[in-house]
Amino acid sequence: MATKPEAPKRGRGRPRREGADEQILKVTLGLLQEQGYADMTVDEVAERTGVAKTTIYRRWPSKGTLVSAATATLLPPFETPDTGTLEGDLLAVAERAHMILSGKLGDIFAGLIGESQLDPDLHELLLQSTRQRRQIYEAVVRRAIDRGEISKDCDAELLIDMIVGAMWNRKLITRSSLRATLPNELVQVVLKGVKRK
Repeated sequence: MATKPEAPKRGRGRPRREGADEQILKVTLGLLQEQGYADMTVDEVAERTGVAKTTIYRRWPSKGTLVSAATATLLPPFETPDTGTLEGDLLAVAERAHMILSGKLGDIFAGLIGESQLDPDLHELLLQSTRQRRQIYEAVVRRAIDRGEISKDCDAELLIDMIVGAMWNRKLITRSSLRATLPNELVQVVLKGVKRK
């Protein structure tokens, strides 16, 4: 006679509360803005959300990964732009960077970059995030090379540095205005230097 299959065993602890992940990430962002990365603790996230610290660490194994997940919620999806021209693609890239830096996410990133100088794990997480964005940005330059718009000798990484890096310099160093027209101004200046005659 076939034996009755055993019911699946329930995991240890209480089931995760509906919407808990979203609340944890929202509280994390709030604490980042209030206190900065160094002073923010997972203990306080747990206290404000009513979620056990062990539960948070099961989902995000470090404070850095929790912060990385929280900031990612502020970034809308972005695919490699394809407007048909280098100018249009670079403008899409520049406008995205401007959107990030001129909003509250820019302030959070500025604080994280400062903290990352003393925290190797946080630095590596920021570097991974930057590399992902850079791959998208540099793809538009390589495609323009393939179209014959610019020389095959053009340094894609340097070209992106000149656009995006200029905005980061304003955000972090000079604290100059990130005016709305800046993305287009930077693209036009760079194109004058790289466009084939």
